[in-house]
Amino acid sequence: MKKDTKDKILAAATTLMTERGYSNVSVKDIASTAGVSEMTVFRHYETKLGILQAVLHHHSYIPYFEHLFAQELSGDLANDLQQIANTYLAFMEKNKPIFLITTQDRSLLPGLMDTISDNQTKQLLQLLAAYFQSQIEQGRMKEIDTKGQAIVFLTSLFGFFVSNALWDYHFLKDQRDTFVHNLITNFVSGVIV
Repeated sequence: MKKDTKDKILAAATTLMTERGYSNVSVKDIASTAGVSEMTVFRHYETKLGILQAVLHHHSYIPYFEHLFAQELSGDLANDLQQIANTYLAFMEKNKPIFLITTQDRSLLPGLMDTISDNQTKQLLQLLAAYFQSQIEQGRMKEIDTKGQAIVFLTSLFGFFVSNALWDYHFLKDQRDTFVHNLITNFVSGVIV
């Protein structure tokens, strides 16, 4: 199957599932929107759940974050956290349709939330905790519970994203820069040596 056909199927699935929810979209709907036959879809994705899992994989931010942590961070805690926070929020905004699909149908697909947690959140948590540990070892941060503080940092960012994703006219709507700045200022002041 050509990559562009695969991309059409994934784009169609993402659009339809975002609009209607996972349970209200059929493979026939996806095929029609993608401009391919239903057989073409089934030839490459055995089930509708397989399509959704491919959508999730396609939208994973982990490869980018692995590169970011390995190659792009400077070692300056405030600047690095700023880069991590802005990148995380940008990826979450880009992947907002995936978030909306999973929240709409979380009771029908309980394993899906575990998949997202295992494949994305836990990996990012490990990357951030390892970064904090390296900062401690280099004498730039005081001794902290690295995993616990990574949870605090990521949960703060996730909460900001969710507030904006679920409510169009939320009080935080145009406050991203202010939020990130204050989060990092407060976080750094609590952990810096």
